[in-house]
Amino acid sequence: MHKVLHDKSIAKGLLLGGTRISKMKGNENLSGRVYHEIKSLILRNEIMPGQKLHHQDLSDRLGVSRTPVREALSRLVQEGYVNLLPNRGFVCKVIGMQEAEELYELRECLEVFCVEKAILKISDESLERLGQKIDLYGHDTQRRFTRERLIYDRDIHLEIAEIAGNKTIKKNLVQVFERIILKRKTDSLYDLARGVSAHQEHLSLVDAMRRRHVSEAVKIIRKHIHDGKRNVLMDLRQRQEFRKSQVIDQMTEIY
Repeated sequence: MHKVLHDKSIAKGLLLGGTRISKMKGNENLSGRVYHEIKSLILRNEIMPGQKLHHQDLSDRLGVSRTPVREALSRLVQEGYVNLLPNRGFVCKVIGMQEAEELYELRECLEVFCVEKAILKISDESLERLGQKIDLYGHDTQRRFTRERLIYDRDIHLEIAEIAGNKTIKKNLVQVFERIILKRKTDSLYDLARGVSAHQEHLSLVDAMRRRHVSEAVKIIRKHIHDGKRNVLMDLRQRQEFRKSQVIDQMTEIY
């Protein structure tokens, strides 16, 4: 009798334990889905750098409770996409000068390695894929600067990482592009001439890779990244100066 009760108790415990585990996994899946959806909103510029993130607004928009939203925002803070500021709460992170410099330095290290390795493995088929992506970027330089051009540029560089065959480096490059390239504002402060010169650099790079000229290709990719870095830092400085002028104007109106 005692053994039967004991066995039933164990079975009940296992059932309840399984229910708890299933519930925990469900919560984790919901939190993960909300995380990816908020991150996607940031990367699509539907949530802009500097914008305050309200729990309730995001809950209503995504059709979930505030708990998974709060968990997702905390995860985005850890990954550098969102800031948690005193008296303000969660705010979409604005790329700073130091972070931009560090990310471009990391990008240079990763991409130089990728170019060197890709030249050793490149084939006619991979050259054709790379050329197609470069063509997409080139056609877009005739239009107004939008987020699509940033994506075309990212795809060119990730294709080179794909040819190089190092999945870990490619994953890190994806994170670099997410944190600085795709979070940039695409407004009138962008230097339109940069798109044309970047396209020429892409063409020169693929030509050097086709000829298996490693030193030339490395020189081109370094210059390409340095020029991009200079353009981004100039853009950030202009925005900082603009924000300062707005603050000064507001203080002048008050006094």
